Amino acid sequence: MPAAAQPTPPTNGRSGNEGGPANRPSANAPIRVQAPRAQLVLWRAPFGPNDTTVLYQGGPQLSNVAFSLDSSTMFVSDSGAVIAVRVKNPAERWNLGRNVALPAPPGGFGGGGALAAARATADSMQGTLIARRVNSASYILLGTDGKQVALSGTRAPGARWATQAPRPWLDRLDITTKTRTRIMDSPADVYEEFVAALDADLQQFIVTRENRTTITDAWLHTAGTTDAKQLTKNVDVGPEVSQAQFKRFQVTRPRDGTRYWVEVTLPRDWKPGQRLPGIIWFYPREYSTLAQYEQSRQSVNINAFPTVPSARPASSMQLWVSQGYAFIQPDIPIFGDAGRMNDNYTRDLEENLDAVLDAVVDSGFVDRDKMGIGGHSYGAFSTVNAMTLMPNFKAGIAGDGMYNRTLTPFGFQSERRNFFQARETYLDMSPFLRADKIAGALLLYHAWEDQNTGTAPMSSTRLFAALQGLGKPAALYMYPYEDHSVATYASDLDLWARWVAWMDVHVKQGGKVEASRAAIVP
Repeated sequence: MPAAAQPTPPTNGRSGNEGGPANRPSANAPIRVQAPRAQLVLWRAPFGPNDTTVLYQGGPQLSNVAFSLDSSTMFVSDSGAVIAVRVKNPAERWNLGRNVALPAPPGGFGGGGALAAARATADSMQGTLIARRVNSASYILLGTDGKQVALSGTRAPGARWATQAPRPWLDRLDITTKTRTRIMDSPADVYEEFVAALDADLQQFIVTRENRTTITDAWLHTAGTTDAKQLTKNVDVGPEVSQAQFKRFQVTRPRDGTRYWVEVTLPRDWKPGQRLPGIIWFYPREYSTLAQYEQSRQSVNINAFPTVPSARPASSMQLWVSQGYAFIQPDIPIFGDAGRMNDNYTRDLEENLDAVLDAVVDSGFVDRDKMGIGGHSYGAFSTVNAMTLMPNFKAGIAGDGMYNRTLTPFGFQSERRNFFQARETYLDMSPFLRADKIAGALLLYHAWEDQNTGTAPMSSTRLFAALQGLGKPAALYMYPYEDHSVATYASDLDLWARWVAWMDVHVKQGGKVEASRAAIVP
């Protein structure tokens, strides 16, 4: 490294920089800024002062480093690019460019390079180097010739996401020439994703393959051929969901013509003209522009198999269709000026849900008089808000929510103003203050050990006390030893039993209890 500049000796008899007139630079003197530099140094045993070798000297944006498994080559993320360096001869190096990234290191911190991770991008050249984990460490996969590495990425459809799926790919890259060879490219009608290499030269590798009607399975590929061998035969544990009828369409908000998406899942035996009881399950999000909202949809994979996870089937909310309901998942975008989106929260929430209701009723999917609503966390908060603003819902389910915004006085979700800066917005967004306006039956649940700072269990107990005092139909179940979202099999089963019974009684049956089901009335 260059030697540090020495300070000019004081000329006024003072020692050090105390700011005397003689020490101050002229107003016209050029400002010299020396950028800090970072070094990667190899320190060999026995670790004396002369046992070091500088392998790489970089700029202030040097963010990550990884090695090949044989430690012959080092890969450095510096200033948005990845540089390959030979450890024994650091002068031998190659800049792999800004469309190559290092994988995220163990421990959860970000990766390096222009991508930081293998996120989907419209550019089919941007990808992340393939690594192999050994004893909790990641090593870049380097071919036996010492030149070939591999990288994977995903070509995203962008604004065409509703008709085109993301397409993962896998390339070989010669670090000395930057020549690429594509060895895997996902078909348009199948989502095929790289999982692992079986050898350093990527002669064989494993992928997963799925589409809307084919469950995810692992396959063995041989590079340079069309040969593929199926390795797994996974079982669909939820055909009621995977074979359900799925609809995706846009609705228009009448006030300003804003269009947003709604997804509807119907039982597999549903027939046009059959109006079902419906459940809206949702989670609003805030945007300052319509372009931001539209971009948020671009991560959708239309080739994903609608699976019910075998390890935890109850985590699939689409299971509502197995009970004869139309399951409706609308986007509920809240729009406003940056930093002030929530000033429009209650207005947009009511108008958006009203447009969704009109759309699913006009499409013949549901009976307007048999509608329920629900959500978790911020979705629970929004569920209770909706029930205080609209008379359309016969019942609601709200879990682990916050219903009084004075209990989160220093921000929540995307809200960065505090209560004292946006008092009216905080109060307007607090459904607790409108609990007397709730028209339907509300089922509340909350985890006793909820550690999320924005959803203290007290919020649910106090709302339930208010509903009891008002004579509203309500119930509250508290789950011990559970955090923000239940995680145990027993809690899953208990939740679903109570959810289904609650909606059956208050939505399907209009509050009337069938004699045969009296024992499970919530």
